[in-house]
Amino acid sequence: MVAKGSTQLESEWLVRLKEAYDAGYYKTETDLTRQEHFPWQNKTCRHCPFWANSICRVHAEYRAATSYTCAYFDDSNHEAALDVIRERQMQGYRRWWDWFNSR
Repeated sequence: MVAKGSTQLESEWLVRLKEAYDAGYYKTETDLTRQEHFPWQNKTCRHCPFWANSICRVHAEYRAATSYTCAYFDDSNHEAALDVIRERQMQGYRRWWDWFNSR
């Protein structure tokens, strides 16, 4: 059974979390100067390491510099992005190899 005081404490924490999230922070520190923005906040494709000359190397399509970033922008997903790029390169190589050997 949850005590009334702890329920009130939890709801206050949720209110602070929502206010911080709405303000663009992911840390709900009591000290407002210690709150930090989400890493991807105010970032666009221009900031992504897989974007060059208006082309997203992961999705292999045109992306404007001002487009919102995708999941591959996060550092934790960089390896997955590199795997997608490598696989696409291998598919191109295999198609070329099949064409070359069918002549």
